[in-house]
Amino acid sequence: MDIGEKSASDSLWNSSIRLKNAISISGGSTLMNNDIGAPDFENFIELKFKRFIAPSIAISGNIKKFDIKNYDFKDNGFLSGDLNLEWILLPRNNFSPIFYAGPGLLISNDFEDKNYKVQGGLGFDFMVNSCVSIVGALGVNYVYNEQKGSQLLQSMNSLYYNATIGVQFYFGKRFLSKSRSRNKKLNKNDATIIQSNTINNK
Repeated sequence: MDIGEKSASDSLWNSSIRLKNAISISGGSTLMNNDIGAPDFENFIELKFKRFIAPSIAISGNIKKFDIKNYDFKDNGFLSGDLNLEWILLPRNNFSPIFYAGPGLLISNDFEDKNYKVQGGLGFDFMVNSCVSIVGALGVNYVYNEQKGSQLLQSMNSLYYNATIGVQFYFGKRFLSKSRSRNKKLNKNDATIIQSNTINNK
């Protein structure tokens, strides 16, 4: 294989068109499990930060603010905090499916009703340009009944669902494949050699 030529595995695992950091703002709806027969959706807003640790793998944290009016929290609402591991299936494509999972916390605004949870789901990332993308996701949340008397869990069977759509902003550096990194180093060395030879010739 010639210098600078990328193997399939090198391109897939060691490079990405996405920058290493991202911040997103999204809107969405929540559906409680026992509302499926007569759905009643709750709106929320989500702020998220994402950091890539590999071209296909990222760690993300988000905070959601939403109301659960069916459970007498219309005035107070709830906050949700999630920590997820994300797998970007096609890091070198403008459009990529995303799978995620991780732990989280569901807590009332007055901090008196707290419940741990786990969540998982699938989504997508569509790059509009090198710094902006449209993102969306569908997720399921399982809430642990560790707090006795939790109002949130009195009338549900520990599940609720989220759907989000929003805009994501990328910043920072980009993951490059090993071959591309070698090419950059070779190009710098070549330029230095050319400049040196030009001076010597004079």
